[in-house]
Amino acid sequence: MENVTLEGVIERLDRLEKVVVDINLQLSLIVKQLVSNDSEICTTSEEATTANTQGEKEDADIGVKIIEEILERMGYPPDFDPGPIEELRESMRQHGIRAEDNEFSRAIIEEREK
Repeated sequence: MENVTLEGVIERLDRLEKVVVDINLQLSLIVKQLVSNDSEICTTSEEATTANTQGEKEDADIGVKIIEEILERMGYPPDFDPGPIEELRESMRQHGIRAEDNEFSRAIIEEREK
């Protein structure tokens, strides 16, 4: 792994925060659009059930497309497979990365233990 300075880490964190804000904005707009579309359409219970099932599939597709777009912007190839979470955690441990050392991870761990 390359030598990473504190400034480099801060820069990466800032970029990551901007991406997260952008994702939240996009998701908010999508939800707002879907909610307004749902309120405009009045259907019978049978039609509503069918529409909800189709809507859930479309929601899942939208989420997948957004995540793929974000990964593409970050430079990951379309066929990128992150692998199982256990392998990621083991790799992090091997590289000396400990969740306990990260402020955000500590907060998550503390909340989980409550």
